[in-house]
Amino acid sequence: MPSPTTSSPSRVSPTDLALLVYLGAVWGAAFLFFRVASPEIGPLWTAEIRVAIAGLVLALVSGRSALAAARRQPVAFLVVGATFSAIPFSLLAFATLSLPASLASLLMATTPLFTALVSAAWLRQRLAPTVVAGLVLGFGAVVFLLGGSPIEIGPGTVVAVAAGLGAAASYAVAGTFVRRRLGDVAPLDLATGQLVAAALLLLPISLLSGIPPMPSPAAAGSLATMGVVSTAIAWPVYFRILSRTTATAASSSTFLVPMFGIVWGGLILGEHVGPELLAGFALVIVSLVLVLRLPVPRPAAVRVSIGRVVGRSTAAIAALIG
Repeated sequence: MPSPTTSSPSRVSPTDLALLVYLGAVWGAAFLFFRVASPEIGPLWTAEIRVAIAGLVLALVSGRSALAAARRQPVAFLVVGATFSAIPFSLLAFATLSLPASLASLLMATTPLFTALVSAAWLRQRLAPTVVAGLVLGFGAVVFLLGGSPIEIGPGTVVAVAAGLGAAASYAVAGTFVRRRLGDVAPLDLATGQLVAAALLLLPISLLSGIPPMPSPAAAGSLATMGVVSTAIAWPVYFRILSRTTATAASSSTFLVPMFGIVWGGLILGEHVGPELLAGFALVIVSLVLVLRLPVPRPAAVRVSIGRVVGRSTAAIAALIG
């Protein structure tokens, strides 16, 4: 991971782009898991068990390397553990008690907006007009997708929405802090240390809320899957992208979270998936191109590529027939 003073590349590689899509998929699924586990054992214990499982899994992989990194900067790891996991996971688990998973995931899409503002103020990063346009377009895309969700507006709803926005703001501060203070820590060590720190911070607070009941098989499965797939695997991936790009670019994966939340809802819960989903995906793709400054192929290059694919496919079919 480069030092915080080293300028980050302005574009992401195809590998990093694929990893961003992975993050959108598994973090989108996490909202479904929140909806299952949080009502049974409470928001605090949901967050605590999630980070404890993830921290244990990564500790078994990273071993002494993560411990040595944490010992060098214990306060910084505690700050990251609080702002990247303990606070936002608790707030999101609380928000999903009142909000549909799709609407809660929409609030996560504000993370790049918060991150861009925090980075501009803290790291003095100048936002290019195309990046600003991409951020606005991406947020507009998820609003378009999730607009009109039937939800009763009341004090509980307002508090839940505030909790979701608070989680997004916490992520923004955390990502910028990592770029500023922990730029020399390996992604796996950073993920392990901050998750263990989050588990330690949340444990006494969770105990004050009482001992949780025994979760049902569905809730237990949700906690295990969320802890391993959506956290233990996802956080090293995120920190790898953060080390190679900017905090705003890395956080742009949250533009994909609501749409994957809708996809998983359609596949798992049988919710209707209409043409607006395809339109939303198109808008998000355009926003990612702008935010991440992805190279756009020229029409001539696209025609040549299509011609090559068609030619190779035709040759392969002819060989099979022959």
